Amino acid sequence: MKKLFVICLMILSVSFAFAGGASEENEQITLVWYQWFDAETHENELTPIIEAFEETHPNVHIELAAFSSEAYWDRLALDIASGVEGDIITLDTGAGLEGYYSQREGGAFIPIDDYIKGYVLEDGTSLEEDIYLIDSVKKDGHIVALPYIMFTAPMTAYNKAYLEEAGIDPSALSTWEGYLEAAKALTRDTNGDGTIDVYGWGHPTYVETLSRWWHMHWLWTAGGGIFPNEEGPYTADRLIFNSEENIRAVTFLKEMLDATAPTGLRTVSDIHAMFANGSIATCQAAIWTLANFQAMMGPDYADEVGFVPFPADGDNQPVLVSWGNPVAISSNCEHPDEAFEFIAFLHSEFAQKLAMRRAAPTNKNVYDDYAVSNPNEAAFVQNCQQFEMRIVPDIVQWNEIDHIVQQSISDALLGTRTVEDALNWGQAEMERVLSR
Repeated sequence: MKKLFVICLMILSVSFAFAGGASEENEQITLVWYQWFDAETHENELTPIIEAFEETHPNVHIELAAFSSEAYWDRLALDIASGVEGDIITLDTGAGLEGYYSQREGGAFIPIDDYIKGYVLEDGTSLEEDIYLIDSVKKDGHIVALPYIMFTAPMTAYNKAYLEEAGIDPSALSTWEGYLEAAKALTRDTNGDGTIDVYGWGHPTYVETLSRWWHMHWLWTAGGGIFPNEEGPYTADRLIFNSEENIRAVTFLKEMLDATAPTGLRTVSDIHAMFANGSIATCQAAIWTLANFQAMMGPDYADEVGFVPFPADGDNQPVLVSWGNPVAISSNCEHPDEAFEFIAFLHSEFAQKLAMRRAAPTNKNVYDDYAVSNPNEAAFVQNCQQFEMRIVPDIVQWNEIDHIVQQSISDALLGTRTVEDALNWGQAEMERVLSR
């Protein structure tokens, strides 16, 4: 009887252990993904990717935290500081990682080197060998994110019909001086009512994150910027924001704006919408804006729109930018293994092909498909590769510096300060931030 009792206890112990293991394995996990996106991206890219992942990981639910692109960065910084950010975080190497990573002792995002090592997706993608921009996501010697998609900017977009009607060769847009003269000729009152109907050029004046890029390329191409070549050490004594080169660049922008562009507060989206509806003849565009042009102008937009490189300034060749939207795992995430499974899936050929609509893929195995399905975007990326690529300084104080860049140049363009006063104000504000 005693022997039978012991056997029963053993059976019960094994049963409970099995049940406990099964329960843990089938535990329902929700991972919050911090991301910014528009409705079309949500419907055509993010939702299908999440559904495909959840089909093979039925115990994991990916919850999208919806933010606008403009609200995202301040909200992310605040939430990390408060310790309430999502489990999975989309970042932007174009805005630097340090300002977010450094907000938590030991780093706000976990190292994922060990996860990546030897990891091969079912489609054969090696995370170690097949993903571009890995070097852009290292902190303290460790990889802290995986580059999901890649962007390149800028090229100059122009309305083919407008340039042809005005007898302007697109090559006229290849220099600052040529661009100014062409934009003046393209600025027209088409119906004779005394009001300009078509502007030769458009440029953002609104204080927003995106406007920073639209400004920086002019500064860089003039030989200026925030620091020399945006290289360290990033100390207050090395700031060049009020340099002669920057003053000349912003003075030129204001001349262009006053003579050839719509006045008032304009966002990047406003400028692109005006270009799409024909009220602006030329503007600068990033690779992600091609999808917007197609959405606004129809699938045959390429018949109406041409692209030429960003204009050179005398002997100075254009300076462009290439950056990624990497995905990281919060150091507060309670389920990092499952979170990594998801960000790895974002780099599968399936997910990368869906992301092609708005950006270049980072999985090198899908580039042949990219060139076939997105020939305009592929050509855009290829044309940009011939120029120097630069990125803004990856520093703890970048969010504050970024706002200063936006505000000072907006003030100069709108005339609330003179160009020199605006850049002097920006320089002084940056010195204050860096000296704290």
